[in-house]
Amino acid sequence: MSFLGKYLKGWRFRTSRPALEQGSEVDVFIAESNGTSGRAYIGDTELVVEGAGPGTVEKQVRVRVTEFDETTASGRGELLEIVGESSYEG
Repeated sequence: MSFLGKYLKGWRFRTSRPALEQGSEVDVFIAESNGTSGRAYIGDTELVVEGAGPGTVEKQVRVRVTEFDETTASGRGELLEIVGESSYEG
């Protein structure tokens, strides 16, 4: 194996459309809420989060993925808990 090959071993590019598995738990920031559910964006992937009301906007939350369509890079999940605050407070 070449020096460059050894140096780059295990490296990979991140995708702007990560796939999520049903049942997995992920930490995301809620971008907006319509009152009963919120939306989180992970790159170009969109996740509708049930139970993420206005009090969760700009907060980091843990979500359990309930469904995901890899073709459209969109899915749904349920709010488990708030795990952090935004790193930018206005």
